[in-house]
Amino acid sequence: MSELRQVYTTVDARDRIVEAALTVFAKLGFDGATTREIAKEAGVSPGLIHHHFQDKETLWKLVGTRITEEFAELGSAAVDPALQGKPEGLKQMLAAYMRYWREHPRALRFQLWRVLGAPKEERKSRSQSLNQLFVPHFKAAQDAGLIRQDVPAGLLMVTAGGLVQFFLHSDIETNDALAVTGAPPLEDDAALDYLWGLIAADRPASKPARKPPSRKRSSSRT
Repeated sequence: MSELRQVYTTVDARDRIVEAALTVFAKLGFDGATTREIAKEAGVSPGLIHHHFQDKETLWKLVGTRITEEFAELGSAAVDPALQGKPEGLKQMLAAYMRYWREHPRALRFQLWRVLGAPKEERKSRSQSLNQLFVPHFKAAQDAGLIRQDVPAGLLMVTAGGLVQFFLHSDIETNDALAVTGAPPLEDDAALDYLWGLIAADRPASKPARKPPSRKRSSSRT
């Protein structure tokens, strides 16, 4: 099943090559993948890949750019303009973030390989473009008093985004941890509610510990 939008014609099979590159990169990472393996996955000759895309690094950058662009479009379109500046607007963005990775498992694996040691240039470019797009939304929410102001907006975004990805790729570990005390498995809606509780300005305050009752000194007669 295709995860990336088709942008080329079907005649030269470039879309099929890009989709195959995503599959192979998601499975083997940048270092483990080869153009020969990508060609095999796409059902084309290695020479055709070199003709259209030159080398493996060019394909990696292209796949990464496509994921970033499609993800950014989805995130921007997810928020109802009428809800901007309201808690529901930011919640919609977080829900769209989770939904994208849930529906694009190979893109999520590609993202994990980025962190593990992909070419830094492509990773840096993606980081800068997405941070410039999404951090201002968190800063606006801070200015509106919706989310906590004792933490930089960028760190709040990284916290929320990182935990979303963790819940998706480490669902076994998360649910096993919950099962120790008999808690139910973590569904997506519950995970988003938990995330919001971490960053919201009106999160419940912790109750102060009760002080033990003071003992009255008994008066002694001399």
